[in-house]
Amino acid sequence: MIKLVRLISGEEIICKVIESEDSCVTLKNAAILIPAGQEQLALAQWMPYASYDEGVEIRKESILFMVDAQDELKNQYSTSFGSGLVVPG
Repeated sequence: MIKLVRLISGEEIICKVIESEDSCVTLKNAAILIPAGQEQLALAQWMPYASYDEGVEIRKESILFMVDAQDELKNQYSTSFGSGLVVPG
């Protein structure tokens, strides 16, 4: 499920979230949201210097909140970092 995740560090990430029963979640294909002008966002790979094909496991305590992304943002993310599938709006 594609979610917007706000970490306690202040980073806002869009990614596929895999929740588990323990105290961690896995973030797959994570991209950081970067303000890019008036009412525009850019996406960049989160931690581009790391190899994490299986995702990054983080503790739930490191997350302030998770919410669903708007369809337009999901489409931008899917085109650049995900399956490439676009959800009709």
